[in-house]
Amino acid sequence: MRWFGPIVAVTGGVLVAQRTLCKDEDAIESHDSGMKFSAMMKLPGRLGRDVYCAGGILVDYLWSLKGLEPGTAEYEHVIEICHAYGAQRLLNLCFSNGGIYIKLGQHIAMLDHLLPDIYVRTMRNNLLDKCPVSSWHAVARTIQEDFGCTWDEIFSSMEPIPVASASLAQVHIANTKDTGEKVAVKVQHEDLRETSFVDLRAIEGLVRFVRFVTPHADFMWLVTEANDNLPRELDFRIEAENALQCKEMIESSRALKGRVDVPRVDLTRTSARVLTMEWIDGVSIADSTGLHDLKCHPKSLAQVIAKCFSEMIFRFGNVHADPHVANMLVRKADSGSWQLVLLDHGLYRRLNNEFRIEYSKLWKALILGDIQGITESATNMNAADSVPLFAGMLTQRQWKDVTKWEKGTKRLGHQRTQQEKEEIQEFVGQHAQEIGSLLGKLPRELLLLLKTNDCLRSVDKELGAGYNSFMVTARECVRALNADRQAKQPGVRSRVRSIIERTKLEGRLQAMQMYSFLSAY
Repeated sequence: MRWFGPIVAVTGGVLVAQRTLCKDEDAIESHDSGMKFSAMMKLPGRLGRDVYCAGGILVDYLWSLKGLEPGTAEYEHVIEICHAYGAQRLLNLCFSNGGIYIKLGQHIAMLDHLLPDIYVRTMRNNLLDKCPVSSWHAVARTIQEDFGCTWDEIFSSMEPIPVASASLAQVHIANTKDTGEKVAVKVQHEDLRETSFVDLRAIEGLVRFVRFVTPHADFMWLVTEANDNLPRELDFRIEAENALQCKEMIESSRALKGRVDVPRVDLTRTSARVLTMEWIDGVSIADSTGLHDLKCHPKSLAQVIAKCFSEMIFRFGNVHADPHVANMLVRKADSGSWQLVLLDHGLYRRLNNEFRIEYSKLWKALILGDIQGITESATNMNAADSVPLFAGMLTQRQWKDVTKWEKGTKRLGHQRTQQEKEEIQEFVGQHAQEIGSLLGKLPRELLLLLKTNDCLRSVDKELGAGYNSFMVTARECVRALNADRQAKQPGVRSRVRSIIERTKLEGRLQAMQMYSFLSAY
């Protein structure tokens, strides 16, 4: 049953991996005993819902498919019903527990290459921009607790009904008290830190139990990663800092300046749980009518997105790690042209220079089908024993496709046939244990980049533009490698070599594309 491995692996593994919540010493460990006791009292109910959901999904499949022959019409009909029930159970769990469970659902919405379509559609239609909403009283209480005054002492007006709600917070329209400027006020859901403490403890207990029962299945690295990441997401002052740094990166890029922007942050009205920023009038990148009205062609938009995130990763080494559809808008810029706006800067990954250069070498080798280069980079990233699997995890393609450079860069493209999706699902099911083990060995910088890649694949599919982003990636990789060499070995010889490397790359890319074109006839 090719679908069962991916469902178990993603529903279980992502459920753990996406718990990027709190070990924040100030937010959780310093809670008074009353709050800790209150948090722990919620543990049985939340853990019980986890077990009920996972058990229900498992029983549905095992019981309903018992005695049916795979491949028959009846089997296919019943399994579609099981998929629908499973997706609804998982959605109910996300809504019931909220917070990081919403993030779980949002990530599942991007895994169309791994999971049955009904799981992806259910999460995508309900969780990307339709999350549970906190009451107005809870919002007002959070503002007063963080600022020591009521909301109307800071804002002249504030809409009680949010215009958007996400996994960790919701957004209200307001006007500032002094200038009357229209702003977006992002307010964290009440008690989120408390429930996140509970969830992480539950997850850690489950992971320890799995390791006790199956010693070779050690997923403690997931808990460590989760413990380190969410404190940054829960502190909106860090998000404000990330937004400012992103804006600086964009302003320093000739290719991005004017084409990409970040909402201006109001630091005087920002706290750990409240973030005030410029209001953006824009349309979703999934709104084809809105994009048409702005004269924004999906292919041009896909090109700007590819360029933006390639520069973040390979040039700046500071990466927005949650670039899903709901976190991007397009608006009309002052110049009259359209402009991409990046939202939600809570989760970033900073790459050290050594990793950034090695990652550039890796992706250059992947795109060019350079087996020796792929092997060398995989070895440097602790994946020497699993090179084909490692390449498959990065590209979501089989080794035979990764190494066939003569098929051109489109062989790594995000558009897949149904047969290719089924092959990937079967592959993940067969290698779930090996994948989990390998993830524990890889550099930690790579873990969030894998999630970023999933997000960008989903964005590319949503746009449906068929843009070949790997050409942009290859050029940014060579640019990063050239800049690193020139920094270490300044001089004319280094600059000449950079020109040669760029020329060689363009020649190889064009040769690959031409060979692929001629082979089609």
